[in-house]
Amino acid sequence: MKDKLSELKVRIAKVQTIQRSANEMLESGNGSNSQIKETVGSERFSGLDFLRAFALLMGVLLHALSMYLEPADGSEPKPIAGILFVWIHTWRMPLFMLLAGFFTALSLKKRTLWEYTLNRWIRLSVPFLILWIAIPAVDETADTIFLLPDLVSLLMHHEAPKLRLDHLWFLYYLLIYYSLFAITNMCFGSYVGWLHLSKLTFSKLLLLWLPLLILLAPHYKPTGGIFAEIPTQFGDIHAGSLLFLSIFFIMGMQLMNSQKFLSTLQLRKFIIPVLILFSFVPIALIGWGIMKDEAFSFDSSTEMWVVNGLATCSTVFLVLALIGSANRWFTANGPILSWLIRLSYPVYVFHLVFVYSVGGYLMFAGLDATQVVMVSAMAGIIGPTIIYYLFIKRTPLNWIFNGYKHSQFKLKNEATLKRFL
Repeated sequence: MKDKLSELKVRIAKVQTIQRSANEMLESGNGSNSQIKETVGSERFSGLDFLRAFALLMGVLLHALSMYLEPADGSEPKPIAGILFVWIHTWRMPLFMLLAGFFTALSLKKRTLWEYTLNRWIRLSVPFLILWIAIPAVDETADTIFLLPDLVSLLMHHEAPKLRLDHLWFLYYLLIYYSLFAITNMCFGSYVGWLHLSKLTFSKLLLLWLPLLILLAPHYKPTGGIFAEIPTQFGDIHAGSLLFLSIFFIMGMQLMNSQKFLSTLQLRKFIIPVLILFSFVPIALIGWGIMKDEAFSFDSSTEMWVVNGLATCSTVFLVLALIGSANRWFTANGPILSWLIRLSYPVYVFHLVFVYSVGGYLMFAGLDATQVVMVSAMAGIIGPTIIYYLFIKRTPLNWIFNGYKHSQFKLKNEATLKRFL
């Protein structure tokens, strides 16, 4: 009898210990299912948060390099600038669209479709209003490189607004994707659900998405598989680029459901060979295009299909390798990484004027091309950073750029804002 009582006491003690541990976990937030998911999500996808910020910041460097594709000072184009430009251009926008699809699928696990669509419309439309109201237009072909913003031009010269897109054109495409996604899901959810609910696999990638992308590639990049056709004004639509990039958006949503595929991308034996091989391909295509009698004028349809096929394969596999690299080596958000993520969106919105004003001045002052690119790219980051701290960080504008929960400006009645921002 005593043995049984002793055994019972031991069991009770164990149960009490387990309960105390559980209570401690609940108090610290680690016992909450939602918190566990949030923690796991932040660890798993912090690399993709970084990669999204990296893609935006690479746009600053891209525009600094673009000054030496056809230098305004009459000097010869710089081959290194061209190579770096094309390499970044090969993967940057498709990567951004894929990540947009990925985070769309992730966000829809926490919000309704209506809430998320409204969130995207608010946070993507306001930068266009800022562009039209306050940011000068850039026209490298004009005598005066900087033109008045649409609203200022309307008020001063009564000129009709052009509703220009400039470097924010991809946000315009995202607005179209989010709108179409919402409409098709509301009207035909049972028929199109497989597009975003199914998983991404290598077989699906190679047998469905890659061939479809190669078919669309000549319409996305009609100039020798290198330079894309993009919209310049609100209302413009280039069907080729719209459809080509939409494939990456859909692939991103499917990638969210494919943890096994995502894990495979993180393997060294995938990352290193793919980065080396498919970084070389666009450089080789540049050399081939330059050697033509008329630059990038490919004579036969066979040559065009070869060029577009190789360029598209490079795009797809560089995007996947970069995703694998980011997930492998950026496993947690530190203070510096979080700071870069917060700044990346406002920096990209405001950077263009700083890049071209500083870069143009230094170019005509006779500085070396490397110095011009480095200094103008830094100006494109520092200038918008100052704007962020002066006009955005502690104002409702930060709700647009970084979401309501990350803003220092709060309201007492915040329930509705939390749902939509």
